[in-house]
Amino acid sequence: MSSLLIPAHRLIETLKAARRNEIVVAGFLTSPRCPWCVAVMKEQLEPRLRSAQPPRLSIVELNVDDAAEFMLPGEQRSTARQWGETYGLKLTPTVVMLDQMARPLLEPLKGYASRDFYGAYLEEQITAASKYWQNLRS
Repeated sequence: MSSLLIPAHRLIETLKAARRNEIVVAGFLTSPRCPWCVAVMKEQLEPRLRSAQPPRLSIVELNVDDAAEFMLPGEQRSTARQWGETYGLKLTPTVVMLDQMARPLLEPLKGYASRDFYGAYLEEQITAASKYWQNLRS
C-alpha cells in the first residue's frame, strides 16, 4: 500500500525499537480492495509519517487479505485477519495504537467517517500511546 508502512513480519522488531526510542507503534488493519483505506493512508497517515512532529509514529500494515503469518510477541504466529478477529476488529480501515505485546492500547479508530476530525482523533491517540511508551522506558 505505501512504502512508509512497516510489513507485519517486522512487528516484533518495531515493538522492540519503540521500547528503546521515542516511537509510538500503531497497527493499520487494511485491505487493498478498500478505497477508504487508500484515503486514510494518503490523507492522514502518510502526512503524519512524513511529519517531524514528535513523537515519531511507526505503522505496521496488517493486510487482512494477506494469508502470510507473522510472529507476535510470545512466539505466537498469526495472520492479520486472525489478529484483528482476536480483538474484535473486522472493519477496514482501522488504526489502533499497540502496546508492547501487540494488543490494542486504546479504542481503535474504525472507518473513515469524518475527514475533518480524523487527524485530531489520530493525534489524541498518538499522545495517549506516547505516555504508555514513555512509562515503559522509565
